[in-house]
Amino acid sequence: MQTVEQKFVKQWRQLKILPSQKVLVAVSTGVDSMVLLWLVQHLPPKLRPQIYVAYIDHQLRVQSQAETQFIQAYCEKSHLPLFVKVWQDHPKTGIENAARNVRYAFFNEIMQKEKILYLLTAHHGDDQAETFLMKLVRGGDIAQLVGIKTARSFAKNTKLVRPLLAFSKQQLADFAKEKDLFFFEDETNQSSAYFRNRIRHKIVPKLKQENPHFLSHVTEYSDQLAVLLQGCEEVAQEKLARLLTAKGYSIFKLQELSLAWQELTLRQLFVENSLVLEQKQLKQVMQLLQNNAKPQGSITLNQELILKKEYDVFRLETKPKEKTTSTKKIKLQVGQWHSLGNKTKIGIFVPAEFRLNMHDEVLLVSKDSLPLYLRKRHPGDRLLTSVGHQKVKKILIDQKIPTAKRDELWCLATENDEIFWVIGVKKTDLSPRAVNAKIQYIVVLRREVNKDEQ
Repeated sequence: MQTVEQKFVKQWRQLKILPSQKVLVAVSTGVDSMVLLWLVQHLPPKLRPQIYVAYIDHQLRVQSQAETQFIQAYCEKSHLPLFVKVWQDHPKTGIENAARNVRYAFFNEIMQKEKILYLLTAHHGDDQAETFLMKLVRGGDIAQLVGIKTARSFAKNTKLVRPLLAFSKQQLADFAKEKDLFFFEDETNQSSAYFRNRIRHKIVPKLKQENPHFLSHVTEYSDQLAVLLQGCEEVAQEKLARLLTAKGYSIFKLQELSLAWQELTLRQLFVENSLVLEQKQLKQVMQLLQNNAKPQGSITLNQELILKKEYDVFRLETKPKEKTTSTKKIKLQVGQWHSLGNKTKIGIFVPAEFRLNMHDEVLLVSKDSLPLYLRKRHPGDRLLTSVGHQKVKKILIDQKIPTAKRDELWCLATENDEIFWVIGVKKTDLSPRAVNAKIQYIVVLRREVNKDEQ
């Protein structure tokens, strides 16, 4: 049977950390981190890296001053460079997350300054099982059950490594006793006020009683799940790429996939955009994209993003601001152009004094119709057509104008708000009235065109 030291050396070889490279060992003065530091210090010379130590005095325990003094004396005796940070500004709530953020920011600062490639933390097999069970109880995305990885990227050009995941808490405690290592006990680890502690002291021991190999089984399942998820991710990336068009992702191509791959492909889209969706939200997205009777729609994903469906495509967009109906009206002056943007302009002119271009769009109007105004679409707007008055909203739906673009359209209206032209979409049938009028005007819509379009 391998000793802890022999097993650690075997684990260390697999990490492929070179003796010439630097490692930062994060210590808390607890049993786990002190065992980790000792094991790294006692690696064979041909494997031992350059060791740096980081410690944070969280100012949360009465013994914190004694802990700081202990690690300072330990590192001085061992000739190890030590970096200490005192954290005093504690938030009133969320102190665990805040402490974690402070620690990792401190570690990153040291690593960038000292050009250290690896950060070592003392997470062990019990931590892995506790994390797995906590996520299982809380619910969420199955990918979260992968648990703690032995190595992952950390900050810029650095890695976070956990060499003790193959060891149980008891193995580390027994090893510390065997080597007579000094460490501090964190009394907060005994408090049942913390969810992790309840899992640690009430659930995990019973599972170990049921099966002494419980910790290794959790690790094995976690590793298997990681492989399966990696395979699914690679295939989902390919399928997602095939859906992409110039306007968004193809709904038709998505619907060609099995329901299982539709869901996995959508999950991949959300992962790539740093979105974590509840199962309820994912089902809503699936229902929207499968509902061919509803050509348009949107679903709020978080405070910033929405998924928008527009006829044959869908895409992620920034959540729009609250819409307000614009009451602004722009009066058109005879003989003058008004820019609509996108290399497009509109104006009213006397036909005898104006020369039309081949691509101009024209509307004939009478003197009685003036003045004319440009404004945005209003609810209830109607347009006189050859088949009578039609709601502008219905015209836009029939022509499959996306909802977002509808609110950007300009309308040409009289002083009494009679719509003559939904610019770029449909004109009123006014020609007979204009022809019979004694004085005529023309409304001209002109777009700049490329030479190859002329």
